[in-house]
Amino acid sequence: MTHPITFFPGPKTIRVPEQTTLLQAAVQAGLLIDSPCGGGGVCAKCRVLVRQGEADAAGSAHRLTPAELACGWRLACGTKVAGPLTVEVPRASLLERMDGILVDGERIALRHDPHDIGKLGVALDLGTTTAAGALFDLHSGLERASHAVMNRQIIVGDDVISRINAVRTDPEALGRLRGHAVRTLNDIILALCEECDESPASVHRLTVAGNTTMQQILLGLDPSPLGEKPFAPAFVAAQTVQAASLGLACHPDAQITVFPQIGGFVGGDTVAGLLASHFDTLPRPTLLVDIGTNGEIALLKDGRIYAASTAAGPAFEGARIHQGMRAAAGAIDQVWVHGGELRVHVIGDGEPRGLCGSALVDAVALLLRLDLLDVTGRLRPPETRPPALTEALASRLVEGEGGYAFVLASRPDGRPLVSLTQQDVREVQLASGAIRAGIETLLHKAELPLRELDAILLAGGFGNYIRRENAQRIGLLPPVHYQLVRFIGNAALTGAKRALLAQRELARAEALRARTCHVELASEPHFSDLFMEHMLFPEE
Repeated sequence: MTHPITFFPGPKTIRVPEQTTLLQAAVQAGLLIDSPCGGGGVCAKCRVLVRQGEADAAGSAHRLTPAELACGWRLACGTKVAGPLTVEVPRASLLERMDGILVDGERIALRHDPHDIGKLGVALDLGTTTAAGALFDLHSGLERASHAVMNRQIIVGDDVISRINAVRTDPEALGRLRGHAVRTLNDIILALCEECDESPASVHRLTVAGNTTMQQILLGLDPSPLGEKPFAPAFVAAQTVQAASLGLACHPDAQITVFPQIGGFVGGDTVAGLLASHFDTLPRPTLLVDIGTNGEIALLKDGRIYAASTAAGPAFEGARIHQGMRAAAGAIDQVWVHGGELRVHVIGDGEPRGLCGSALVDAVALLLRLDLLDVTGRLRPPETRPPALTEALASRLVEGEGGYAFVLASRPDGRPLVSLTQQDVREVQLASGAIRAGIETLLHKAELPLRELDAILLAGGFGNYIRRENAQRIGLLPPVHYQLVRFIGNAALTGAKRALLAQRELARAEALRARTCHVELASEPHFSDLFMEHMLFPEE
C-alpha cells in the first residue's frame, strides 16, 4: 500500500510505501533534510511540521516537547508514513549546504542584469542512456521546470564504445549520432517550454555536460580517437558555440557552452559534478561516485583530485536487464521482505511492467541475505534452499530457459509478471565490479586507506534512490559507516545549472579541470585483478 505525501516548499506530491520514513520520502521528493546523526533520532535537526493527516508521535517524543508534538511537529527520521500527509519542511531543517557540499536548493548569486528580463536558460545533462534538463528564468534565477528522456542514440548501442565503433566503421554514423543527440536535447527543451507555456525562442543561453564521447558527438567532432590509445579528447577547455548552428530549438542568437573535459573517458559531466559538490573547498579526503552507464569516480586527497571512468554498462539504468526499464510508471523501484512475504513498490501504483536500477540492487541484496544467491552470483536451485526460508519466498524461485529466476511480481493467476533472471545477476556483477574496482584503484593510486575517507558522495539519478545498505551488500560501495555515504542528486545537471546562472562558476569548472589528475584505469596494473575480485559478492 502506498500513500500520497505533499511536501512544502513546493508543493511536491509523491507516493511512498507504508512505513517509509518522512526523511526517506523527502529525498524522493527532492528535498534534502538536515540529519547529521544519519537518521538515528539523536540530533533532532530533521524537524518537520505535519499540516494534515495522522502521523504517529512515538518516534519523536524522546526529542520534542508535548506542546510541539501537539502542534504537529515531528522528527522526519522517526515518523513513518501510515496515511496521506501534508508536511511542511521549515527552512531551518532544509539542507542547503552540508560540509561544503552543494545541493540543488542552494541559491546562486546573480547579477540580475535587466537585459535578462524575459529571457530563459536551459541546463542540460547529456547522459549515455538518459538525458535531463532544467529551465530557468535568467533574471531571477528561478528554476521553472525539469524533464528527462532517453537518449535517442541508444538505438545505435547502449554504451560509448558502441557509438565510437559506429563512427569508426561508418563515415555517415557521426552525422546520424549527432542528429540523435540534437533531437534528444530538443525533446527536453520543447517539453520544458510547453510545461511553462513559453516559446523556445525565449531560450537565450544553454549549458550542457556529458561524457567526452557525448560532448564531442554533439559538437560534430569525431570521437574515433577515443577508441584507441592515448584516448585523446578533441578539446579540454569549455566550448561555446551558437546553439542554433547545432540545430537546437532556441533563440537564433542563443549560445550553448559545453563543459570542459579532463580526458578521453572523464568528461564534462565529471567536471560538472566536481563543481556541484564544491570539490575545491572540501577539507578532508572525499570520494565522488556518479553511477551511470559510465561510472565516473573522483577522489580528493590533500588538495589533489584523481578522476577516472569505468565502463559500468547500462544495467543500473534498466538496459541489458531482461525486464529492466527506466524509473517510470510501472517500474518496480523498491523490493523488501515484511513478515516473511515479498513486498515491492511500483511507480505510479499500477501493474508492474519491469524493474529499474534501485529495485535491481534491492533484489540482488535481498537474495544474498536470504542465501538464495551465492557469492559467485549463482542462483541456488530449490533443493539447496535454506531451511529457514518461508514457502512464500521459496516458491518465487522458478526454472526458466536460461536458468533459474526469482519472481518479483505475479499475475492474478499466479503466472510470473516480473522476474530477476540469472543473466540479470551477471549484469549486476559486471556493473558493480567495475565501479568498485575503479574506487579501489583510485584509493590505491592516492595511497589513501579506506578508514581515512571522510565521505562518499553518491551522484546520478540512479544513485540518489539506491539504499546505501543494499549497495554495500552487493559490493558496489565499500564497507564504510553508512553515515559517510551521502546523496547529492544529479550532480552533472547541478553543475550545468551553476554554470548557466553564473559566469564565475564556469571559471571554477576550468580551474577544477586543471587541477585534476586523469587516471586511465586500463593502464593501471591493479585494476584487472580488482575487477575480477569485486565481481564476486562480498561475504555477509
